[in-house]
Amino acid sequence: VSGFKELNPVQKLAVEKGLLSRKNMVVAAPTASGKTLIAEISGLNVFYNSKKKMVYLCPLVALASEKYASFKKKYEKLGVKIALSVGDFDSADPWLQRYDWIVASNEKMESLIRHGAPWLDDIGLVIIDEVHLLTDPSRGPTLEILITKLRDILSNRAQFIALSATIHNAEELADWLNAELIQSDWRPVKLYEGIAYDSRIKFLDKKSYELRSDIPIEESIVENVLRLRKQALFFVATRKNAEALAERLSKVVKNFLGKSEKEALERLSTEVENVLEVPTRQCRRLAKCVKNGCAFHHSGLLLVQRSLIEENFRKGLIKVIVATPSLAYGVNLPSFRVVMRDVKRYYPGIGSVYIPVLEVHQMLGRCGRPSFDQYGEGILLAKNEDEADELVQRYFLGEPEDITSKLAVEPVLRMHV
Repeated sequence: VSGFKELNPVQKLAVEKGLLSRKNMVVAAPTASGKTLIAEISGLNVFYNSKKKMVYLCPLVALASEKYASFKKKYEKLGVKIALSVGDFDSADPWLQRYDWIVASNEKMESLIRHGAPWLDDIGLVIIDEVHLLTDPSRGPTLEILITKLRDILSNRAQFIALSATIHNAEELADWLNAELIQSDWRPVKLYEGIAYDSRIKFLDKKSYELRSDIPIEESIVENVLRLRKQALFFVATRKNAEALAERLSKVVKNFLGKSEKEALERLSTEVENVLEVPTRQCRRLAKCVKNGCAFHHSGLLLVQRSLIEENFRKGLIKVIVATPSLAYGVNLPSFRVVMRDVKRYYPGIGSVYIPVLEVHQMLGRCGRPSFDQYGEGILLAKNEDEADELVQRYFLGEPEDITSKLAVEPVLRMHV
């Protein structure tokens, strides 16, 4: 069903360590290392052999929608009934009783518990996707409370599998969940890490690229990747930055489009613009970029627009996407080259600070499309050589941060109590 003839090293290790005998597991492995298939194998195991439900928890609605669509396409024909539950926090959703696999956002699942959903006792498997978000100050506490409540309600009757990017203190997390640790650095496509500054991209372990020096560095990086006949994904800090950069880069991309691509993009552009009866300024702005083979992507877009962009990027029609960091979490959108322009984030009252190593690894992990690319390129932008050295030390040679509980912050604790 998934199109694989054999399991990869991460999946084999999980099976060897008791996946099918329903042991709890923490799977810590790089992006694109096949962690979702581990969840799917376990889901089929509880469906066929225990007649129990699987709950698949996601931190973002966009990720939940993607997993739902993927599972439905693959497994509905095998008789697995799949549901998506993400909205309306005032309902116990009794209709979910009829479904075998339930994909839910963390917040929605917490609300289902509070409303005493009658089918909770039928859960045999809980998958916690992107579990490293426990360390996120805004989303982490809800996730920690949710896992704790589920473990209490289900006591030892359900299997818990937590999926994560490579983390520093994975053993501690496994201890907390009373789980086997599956840890691996295996990834299907080699990742080359590099820094772009002074009109060149310098890699740690492969030949550098010389870039054009008469245009801004973002434009010259795009021109370089399009000459290689590949695609690029840019990450920037804010929605406003994403829209502005996409407009700039679209002027470069349009010069590399063939006649048939221009015609297909013209049609796609009209579709993107007319998702609403009366297009907004943002719809028109996005459509104009798409017409030139480029797009911006953030949570302010309509779901249909986001899906159209993702689908046509996968097909190779859209050549460049400029996104905010929300796209880094789980949404399956691999690209030959990933460029992080902003490695600092502004916090009110604190100012600009470097973003966590774990987050940068997560974003650069989007590089390289299995079955399309032999390797991928993850690039950070620096202003000069000193900053380039600082970024190499911090992000390429540094360790990801430990995951720590954020539940002890007084306002957060008070809210959850």
